[in-house]
Amino acid sequence: MKAIKSYLYPLALFLTFNLIVLLIRDLVIETNLYNFLLFNLFLGFLPILVAFILTLSYKKLSRFWIIVFVLVWLIFYPNAPYMITDLIHVNAESSYVIYDALIIFSFAMLSLFFGFYSIKMVQNVIQEIWNKKVARIAVAASIVLSSFGIYLGRILRLNSWDIFTEPIKTFLNILHHLSPNEGNIQTYIIIVLFSCIQYILLLTIKDNNEIVKS
Repeated sequence: MKAIKSYLYPLALFLTFNLIVLLIRDLVIETNLYNFLLFNLFLGFLPILVAFILTLSYKKLSRFWIIVFVLVWLIFYPNAPYMITDLIHVNAESSYVIYDALIIFSFAMLSLFFGFYSIKMVQNVIQEIWNKKVARIAVAASIVLSSFGIYLGRILRLNSWDIFTEPIKTFLNILHHLSPNEGNIQTYIIIVLFSCIQYILLLTIKDNNEIVKS
């Protein structure tokens, strides 16, 4: 728990910074054009919230409920790295293009850190309940599945809650875009690229090295 608190503080500081910078933009430019980042960041925060609750309660839960928690976390985890794709909203013709790009980048990085630290929490729980090998497999699978989730969110415009509200339609849509034919080659390219990006970023963050190397 002490280790968790050690990185919750900088995340809170980073969050405060982003909120202030966005507020300044709203006040100076007199537009709330990028306030959609707040909702996307909230979605990116959900996986670390689920992971935190799991960390606090897993010793009192059966393995069944731990698996349920992990699956719920996995459903929401893609929302964290997804914010990287919000960079497409930068208007290159705006006189504030540099400022806007930095705001979106900063929000995306915070969301990404939410996701990475949630991976750390979930990995630690799985490792303690099962073993390191299972934890490594779970993390690798999470990265790949989340990359596909990013594709579903950005390209197909699906949301995490669609799994609950329209499960059959969502499942059939997913199967269609996993169909191994030339028309869906973009799906696999995006999955591979985002998986590599996430894995490499995890490797470069010293505090998270044990996630992929333990």
